[in-house]
Amino acid sequence: MLSYRHFIFLLLLWGGFSAMPFSLCAQNLQVQVEGLEERFVPRQVEIDSSSWTIYSQSILMQLRESGYWLASLDSVSWQEERVAFYFYQGRRYDQVQFEITGEEGLEEKSFMPRRTHGIQQVEDRLTRTIAQYENHGYPFATLSIDSSYLQDDQLFLRLSVDPGMFITYDSLLVKPDDVLSAKFLSRYLGMPYGHYYDESKVQGIKDKLENLPAVSLKSISSSFRLQQAQLALDLQAEKVNYFDGILGLVPANENRDKVQLTGELNLSLKNLFKSAKQFELHWEKFTDNSQMLDASYLHPVFLGTPLDLYVAYDQLKQDTLFSNRSLTLAFDYYLNGKARIRASYENQLGNELNDASGESGNFRLDYYGVGIDFWQLDNRQFPREGQAFALEAKVGQKETRIDTASNINGTQYRLKAAFRTFHPIGRRMVLHGALSGGYLQGDPLYLNDLFRLGGLRSVRGFNENEFYASRYAQFSLEWRFYLERRSYLVVFADQALMAYDIESGSFRDEPTGVGAGMQFDTSGGSFLILYGLGRRRNEAFSFDSSKIHFGYTALF
Repeated sequence: MLSYRHFIFLLLLWGGFSAMPFSLCAQNLQVQVEGLEERFVPRQVEIDSSSWTIYSQSILMQLRESGYWLASLDSVSWQEERVAFYFYQGRRYDQVQFEITGEEGLEEKSFMPRRTHGIQQVEDRLTRTIAQYENHGYPFATLSIDSSYLQDDQLFLRLSVDPGMFITYDSLLVKPDDVLSAKFLSRYLGMPYGHYYDESKVQGIKDKLENLPAVSLKSISSSFRLQQAQLALDLQAEKVNYFDGILGLVPANENRDKVQLTGELNLSLKNLFKSAKQFELHWEKFTDNSQMLDASYLHPVFLGTPLDLYVAYDQLKQDTLFSNRSLTLAFDYYLNGKARIRASYENQLGNELNDASGESGNFRLDYYGVGIDFWQLDNRQFPREGQAFALEAKVGQKETRIDTASNINGTQYRLKAAFRTFHPIGRRMVLHGALSGGYLQGDPLYLNDLFRLGGLRSVRGFNENEFYASRYAQFSLEWRFYLERRSYLVVFADQALMAYDIESGSFRDEPTGVGAGMQFDTSGGSFLILYGLGRRRNEAFSFDSSKIHFGYTALF
């Protein structure tokens, strides 16, 4: 277990001491320490009688880390209200030469050629040795000294590993049992029954469970019996499934004195069949003749492998200009609980409808991509502190239909990156910053190839998907004042730089969005309202073109 690492030096160089009383009633005792320099004597002057071993071990640990390899506890003297510790400090050795040998018959032998090491190097090497055994079925492995001697002011140590019992996983106990199945969790955590015990995976349980939005970890415990380990996970079910709708009132494009109704519906199921399978459905209408439909499915530990299967279908109709359809197939692999790699295939079909300008095109595009995500957040689902980074690169073979008799084949490249940071300011305030960008290269490029920006999830203060871009960069800054865990007031500012160059023309703009809003969390869901103003090239901020978004998310 990891706790053994904290006492590596004590296990190596533990001095003898006088016999202690067999049983003591817990009481507070005055402490006296003899034989040490003052800098090694703790300021603590009183301890509980039941914690004397921890107290003395902490002193010896400090001595080892300071280079006093041969320090030891010689004796302990007990009186009615006082305990005295008599240490041997010895001399300081800044360098030590040692070698470590394992035992025959083990899965791995640990051997280090004899050479000189500093204090931190020795500690790191011994920690790695113990970890090697802990992660291969020996959670109770210890190190001990076979022999030691001094020569020319150098300390030589020969160490051997006692692996202890070989431990395998026996079972996984999940409480409550109606949240996630134990069979799924054993595969997801990489702890199949009968497999050897791995302490690194036990320590990584918390991080891995944070990637399952349906649950949070309350506590974890382990027990060992007859060379088998049983893990017990106490989970808490989270309300993360939701159905919501958002309505928006925006000025009509053809008549600023009128408004038009836009809408959005979302369905999210995060824990299908008690196995963390996820289904998402998103429909949105952002103008009279434009709407989109996105659907996706995530299947963790697909066919019992460490890969997650992701499938997505997207359909977009943009007025009478074009219609796009996209089908994505991807596999995700988690390097650890805070990093993920994705390999993907995406098939896109673009169809020009009735675009007299020639900006839209007819094409078929097969993308092959790889992406990587890193995050270091206090809570991945509802972060208030930390950072996250995502990068995705794709290359595709594109077939463009010019007319009924000719096609053009070419290669297209797509790159996207995003960085987010959350910085708490005091107990209730959080400063949230985000930087994102994208780059698209191909010949030819059409309007229905491009990135779509604008609206609630990008440059706020504008209509949904109002902008097209083949390259863009955006910076967003939010100040949040939290009223409760998921309820806050927010003031935001978005600044973007965007452009495109396509067959029929080019575009440049630097839109800015500012505004404020609030989100309130209730027992049944959350309520959101945002008010935004937008400014773009040749168009200043105007209350006549402001945007209001409001909606209710019902959690279950």
